[in-house]
Amino acid sequence: MPLVANTDLPSFNRLQQEGETVIARNQAEHQDIRELHIGLLNMMPDKALAATERQFFRLVGESNQIAQFYVHPFTLKELVRGPEGQAHVEKYYKSFEQIKDEGLDALIITGANVTGSELSEQPFWEPLNEIIDWAYENVTSTLCSCLATHAVLQFRYQQKRSPLPEKKWGVYSHRVTDQKHPLVSGVNTRFDVPHSRFNEINRAQFAAANLKILVESEDSGVHLAVSEDGFRIGFFQGHPEYDSISLLKEYKREIVLSILLIT
Repeated sequence: MPLVANTDLPSFNRLQQEGETVIARNQAEHQDIRELHIGLLNMMPDKALAATERQFFRLVGESNQIAQFYVHPFTLKELVRGPEGQAHVEKYYKSFEQIKDEGLDALIITGANVTGSELSEQPFWEPLNEIIDWAYENVTSTLCSCLATHAVLQFRYQQKRSPLPEKKWGVYSHRVTDQKHPLVSGVNTRFDVPHSRFNEINRAQFAAANLKILVESEDSGVHLAVSEDGFRIGFFQGHPEYDSISLLKEYKREIVLSILLIT
């Protein structure tokens, strides 16, 4: 920590209530601590919008004690939202144009819901690729989560994801494969990570793209990899940001959907 509450975004107050360290902007301005500005491209649907903010804000804030983190959420106008979600975005989110003008030290790109199997046919495809290209030239490091990882592997490395026989869903044991890399330095050699996906990029595809695998599992495949330069792009297939009840909520939602389909 600390996270800096640089706007009135409700997620800051919620994190404070949960015991996280969040300081007001005027307090941060009087401290001689390095500022890091991190963009959060939140492509999640309306119901998950705020929860995704909190999950990634929490990860960012807990990453070290020597910087103040200013997180700047934005999204894509091509994503269809309901009145409540759109109002939230208009009130608290920046535009991509503002992000480009102000600049970032790092960028996080979330997953997204898709219709159909072809990523290149999704409404976010072209604007997401524009952001990825911009970030590669203008941002020190970009972290792609889940579907964003699959999109970047297809767009930038010509590696298309494949459907799994059944959903990869649960908490799996992982091992660090390169303890010397700064991203996993000091991390336990074995730890657990949640996964929740119907598709995957397999180990051979990461290798074919010349990406360096840092964390993987015998049961769930590659979890963390980085671009060939070692730092420019990070790729998650798992969900280290998940809350303790995230998988349970997904399970309940899918059970309800199954019942509706049956009836």
